[in-house]
Amino acid sequence: MKKYIILTAAIIICVSIDGQQTPLSENYFMDRYSLSPSYAGQVSPGRLMTGYRSDWSGIDGGPKTLSIAYNDLLPVLSNAGAGGKVVYDKTGIFSQLYLMTSYSYRVKVTGDHYVMFGLSAGIYHNSINLTDYYNDPGYTIDPALINSDISSKIKFMTDFSVAYNWQNLDAGFLFSNISFGDASYKEVELKYNPLSNFRFHASYLYDISENWSVTPLVILRGGKNIKSQFELAAQVAWMKRLWGSVVFRDPGIFGIGAGGKIINGLSIGYNFNAASNVALNAFNSHEVTLGIDIRELAKR
Repeated sequence: MKKYIILTAAIIICVSIDGQQTPLSENYFMDRYSLSPSYAGQVSPGRLMTGYRSDWSGIDGGPKTLSIAYNDLLPVLSNAGAGGKVVYDKTGIFSQLYLMTSYSYRVKVTGDHYVMFGLSAGIYHNSINLTDYYNDPGYTIDPALINSDISSKIKFMTDFSVAYNWQNLDAGFLFSNISFGDASYKEVELKYNPLSNFRFHASYLYDISENWSVTPLVILRGGKNIKSQFELAAQVAWMKRLWGSVVFRDPGIFGIGAGGKIINGLSIGYNFNAASNVALNAFNSHEVTLGIDIRELAKR
């Protein structure tokens, strides 16, 4: 009985963490697909993106996120694109895995006005690794929980998005974690439903000169039982080969980023942010992204 009570409490904590801390990424200037499935194959098709992000770097057990994504146009359907992504996130003894595939379709409304629709479908899985808990010498071993790692059953999930494009202006809505029914765990009689989220974004690419451009970006994210969060970012680029960025995300998070093309077809980016209301080395975040343009490399 003690075992199931403790495991149930741990699962409730895990679900609460998932609802409040969905994996974040700031590589949206390099990869529009990370903003919305509507951009799958429609913007920078044929691009493979890999990333690693470390949040709360001054705290043991802070979130660590690994991701890989690819999107391209569909050769068999005009104006259609597809993509896929794998995201693995680990926070302390809690981990979650997303595997999603996406489909997008672009419709010309009139003139230079386009609307892109996106739909993603995939699976979600989370687990609690109690082995890590007991391998820490700072904890007292409880015989009731030794070798009692638990994992959720596979959960089917979908995302839906719509985006608008007019010349250099982009805007869109994303509704994510749309799930059907409750999910449950194998080891404990407990059901849960991952919280639905929404995200709005808008950006505009402004050409300052022949070689220089600036792109401001606004993001608003939130969801069921999740406090809304506002984010404002801007990127300055030189000849589309070198770029730098700044970001503000409430409450009181500031960041900078830089990146560029190593060679044609291969680019790298780095982002750093810190909370202004705590010690500088406590809640830092570091993110490294590697982009591979398959089409551009094939031309070499």
